[in-house]
Amino acid sequence: MVKTIDVGGLAETLPAEMAQYEEVFTVAGDVMQHALEVLNDPNFEEKKDWKLDCSSDDVTIHYRDFSSGRYFAGRCKIKLPAKDMNDEFWNHLDRNHEWNDNVRAARRVRKLTENTDYFHYTSNDVLIIKSREVLAARALRVIDGAFILACRSVVLPQEIPESGKSVRANLHVSVSRCRPDPADPAHSCVYDYVICTDLKGMMFKTAVNQVLGRATLKDLENIRRHANTTLRAKLYPGL
Repeated sequence: MVKTIDVGGLAETLPAEMAQYEEVFTVAGDVMQHALEVLNDPNFEEKKDWKLDCSSDDVTIHYRDFSSGRYFAGRCKIKLPAKDMNDEFWNHLDRNHEWNDNVRAARRVRKLTENTDYFHYTSNDVLIIKSREVLAARALRVIDGAFILACRSVVLPQEIPESGKSVRANLHVSVSRCRPDPADPAHSCVYDYVICTDLKGMMFKTAVNQVLGRATLKDLENIRRHANTTLRAKLYPGL
């Protein structure tokens, strides 16, 4: 039976030659559906029912506890069009480590359809959190001008076994949304990021929750700095 996922106004069918990745494809659809539910919650935009975790001059992190774990949500403005910021995440994972010191390595393993793939990511030690790795399915949707990426862990033990050098975490959901900034839609975007992950390993939950917000803040600051300096100058040297 041919597998099709229909979510976010787009239906995609898994090619026959990718049939062995049906479970990965299904996860990609499921996590995008979940991501849209989170983003479309009427309380999400103003973070009602969310609590402030930490902030800097340009980035704010909130959190909310759900049955599946603690969700951290960050937001900042970036001086790039939404399409360009999304392109960096969707097509250029392999160079993330060059500008984000949270990242040791990242790569797209295989593209399944035009808007689904799966990737492998390894972090550096961040604060008290030792290196983690994630293997995750990913889906992309463009809705009302907003570029939305949603990710969730998958298991492919024969193809991508655990390395033993990093603890494999379980990523419940990771969401990136780049939408045009109403104040300057041609040159700026509002970037939202949501993550819920079980880091596994020998760590107390309370300790993890205390540092994950700050780790997320550091991630967004790295993204913002890279976009506002290196990427902006490269893509729009006249601005």
